[in-house]
Amino acid sequence: MKNDKTVLKLILSVVLFFAGIVIYSQGTGCTVKMESISGSYKGKCKKGLARGKGSAEGTDRYSGSFRKGLPHGSGTYTWANGDYFTGEWRFGLKEGEGKLVSGDSIVEGVWKEDSYLGKKLIAPYKINRSMYVTRSSFKKSNSTFNEVIVKLIRGGIENSGVENFMIAYTSGTQYKAGHHTGIQNPSFPLDVKVTFSALNIFRTARSEVVFDFTVNQPGRWEVTISY
Repeated sequence: MKNDKTVLKLILSVVLFFAGIVIYSQGTGCTVKMESISGSYKGKCKKGLARGKGSAEGTDRYSGSFRKGLPHGSGTYTWANGDYFTGEWRFGLKEGEGKLVSGDSIVEGVWKEDSYLGKKLIAPYKINRSMYVTRSSFKKSNSTFNEVIVKLIRGGIENSGVENFMIAYTSGTQYKAGHHTGIQNPSFPLDVKVTFSALNIFRTARSEVVFDFTVNQPGRWEVTISY
C-alpha cells in the first residue's frame, strides 16, 4: 500500500511538472514578426501573435505596444549599438511623433512610413480664406512638373457668370488654357488668392467671391472652386 502511494505521488509530480511546462509554453509561445527582435518575448498575446503591451529582444530590443506581432502604438526601439527611437509606430514602421537618438545626435519630429518628415506635419494645402464658395477640391497628380490649375465651376459649367477675375500668386508664371487659369513652375509653398464677381444662379444678386489658399507640396495640382 505504501509503495502504491509512493508511485501515485511520483506520477502526480510528473503530471504537474509537464503541465507546468505546457502552461509556461502557452504563456511564452507568442510570435513577434520583426526578425531583429524575435528572439524572446514577454507580454500580452492574441491568436499566437504579440498584441498589447510587451517587450521583445533579439539583435535589437523593443518595449511598448504590439499589434499583429509588430510594434504598433507607443514604444521604444533600441538598436544593438545603443541608438534608440521612442515614439509612435504602425505595424513595425515609425509613424507619427517621436524622437530618434543616434550617438550625440537627437532628431525630434514626425515620421511617415519610417521616413522623417520634419519638425511638424505640414498639410499638403491650406485654405486661408473662403467667401461665397460652396465647395472646393484639391487634387494632386503624379508628375515631375510643378503646376497649379484653377477651375471655376457653377452648376457643372465652367466660368459661368464670372466677371472681374483676378489671381495673385507668390511665384511662377500665369497662363490661360480654355476656361482654366494656371501657374507654371512655381516655388513651394505657393500662396494663391483668387477673386471674382458672379451673379447667383437666379441672377438676382451678385457675390464678391474670395478664395485664398496655400499649396505646400510640389507637384501638379488641380484646384476646383464651386460658387
